[in-house]
Amino acid sequence: MDKRIVGTNAGKVWLALKEIGEISIPELARRLKLSVESTALAAGWLARENKICIQRKNGLLALSDENSFPFNFG
Repeated sequence: MDKRIVGTNAGKVWLALKEIGEISIPELARRLKLSVESTALAAGWLARENKICIQRKNGLLALSDENSFPFNFG
């Protein structure tokens, strides 16, 4: 996949997380009308930049805005 597309999707994911707070990757993909793969790639991009947190919740990967956590996982 083209890096520009991943970057554009990362922007969509980041903006959505600012509004939503915490959400699973499949649910966010549905809301943004992206594939789960595209959403996961965008999330990886943002996680690498320390802009979001990724946690496992109820067997799914949950995304949240970095600022919604009381401490940094570093």
